Amino acid sequence: MIKKAAFFILLLLLVYVSVFPRVTEVVAHNYIFGFDQGRDYLAAKSIAFDHKLTLIGSEWGAGSAGFTGLFHGPFYFYLLAFAFLLFGGDPYGGVVIMFLLGIFTIVLSFVIGRKILGTVGAYTFTLLITLSPPLIAQSRFFWNSYPSSPFILLAFYFVYKSTLLRRSLDLFLAAFFSGFIYNFQTAIAIPMVLGLLIYSVIILRLKKVKQYLVLLGGIILAFSPMVLFEFRHGFQGGRGLLAYLFADKKTDVTLLFMQRLLADHLGSYFYNLSNSFPNIPVPWWALLLIILIPLLYCWYQEKNGALRLFIIYLFFLPITSFLVFSSFRNSVYQYYLYELTFVYLFFFAYVVSQSLIQRKPVILALYVVFLVSYVVTGVVSAYSLFAADVKDYGGGAKIKGKIDALDYIYTDAKDDRFNLLIFAPPVYTYPYDYLIWWYGRKQYGFTPGSEKQGTLYLLIEKDHSKPWSYKGWLETVIQEGTVEKTETLPSGLIVQKRIINK
Repeated sequence: MIKKAAFFILLLLLVYVSVFPRVTEVVAHNYIFGFDQGRDYLAAKSIAFDHKLTLIGSEWGAGSAGFTGLFHGPFYFYLLAFAFLLFGGDPYGGVVIMFLLGIFTIVLSFVIGRKILGTVGAYTFTLLITLSPPLIAQSRFFWNSYPSSPFILLAFYFVYKSTLLRRSLDLFLAAFFSGFIYNFQTAIAIPMVLGLLIYSVIILRLKKVKQYLVLLGGIILAFSPMVLFEFRHGFQGGRGLLAYLFADKKTDVTLLFMQRLLADHLGSYFYNLSNSFPNIPVPWWALLLIILIPLLYCWYQEKNGALRLFIIYLFFLPITSFLVFSSFRNSVYQYYLYELTFVYLFFFAYVVSQSLIQRKPVILALYVVFLVSYVVTGVVSAYSLFAADVKDYGGGAKIKGKIDALDYIYTDAKDDRFNLLIFAPPVYTYPYDYLIWWYGRKQYGFTPGSEKQGTLYLLIEKDHSKPWSYKGWLETVIQEGTVEKTETLPSGLIVQKRIINK
């Protein structure tokens, strides 16, 4: 009875500790609402309000990574559409959904960690995930890569189960969840699918044709929206990928370029390793040795055959990831590597649990010291972030700055109908377009026009890298009318009122 009580108290404590750094925007009702969030909520509106279903999500690299016609899966848009319906179009619903997914990831990590590593390993794994900076960020605002975490964990779990039991259903689910992640970030899904296939051939040594058909079936089902879209649109994504891979190397690839690119890619992986742990003053190479040497020692002593093989699968993931991105002529961004964060944290938790089981007091002592430092640093950092960010106005990047700008314009115009034009550095004005449609209509009963006539307001978001650039817009695109006034709001957004008589 005492053991059960202690078990649930510790689990609740872990969840409680996880809430502090993740709940900031939920409490403050002030969250990032930029280019991606505006674009994605317009897509959610199209599904939930306009009843237009879709087979695709956002374009790879938001259309600026060199790929054409390639899209992530649509499930993220449907997830936001659900939040849209639940909260009446308020983007706050997306923040709540992401917060709940973050807490679900914490609980799921404990459940899966306990099945694979036992209770001590599960507590360690969950504690590491609770305070890992990139995983904390996933709960603070909505973005297409962020809901991937629970599906990464599910893929890991079914890979372990398929290793342990060799059942077709587990193989199917391992393949399905590995591929399903493409709905959030294709750059995570492809290395995971490739890693699973290599693992199945080389390590599991599957011999039955049926087992490979099951794997293939799980992958095809996961990618079925992409397959249907490609059939319907003449394989435009496949053509875009071939065009990227076989572009004219003479014009954009040189030896010096490839050397710099390799250094950039390796730097991304080193940073990913360090950033998985919260602000611990240990260089990446020392952290790698701290994890790798005890891991290999404990793995060599491991008696559980399925767990030994599963560790090899996890080793495959950084390798397959690096091989996939070796053909990229772009940077490898951190949100391509979220699955590796779980790999590193799992390795750490595995060594802790095995040090107890195998009675390795020196290794255990080293890891306990590291873990205590991790927890202290993580908790202090989490509390500081919460205390600072819950009061942060956020300028024009967060929702309050944009809403306050709209309130200023509507209030200044009184009951008069007016036109509104917007300048924003990304060129596309998705966040403002959505807020004008949702907030302007809900709060003030109408949405302004976009004609250069009558009362015209200009809402200007400065480009921080080129703060003067909006002046060119005023001098070339907007020349008409008499300027009545120009105000710089506390958010940094600029509102200009003009009267145009025609």
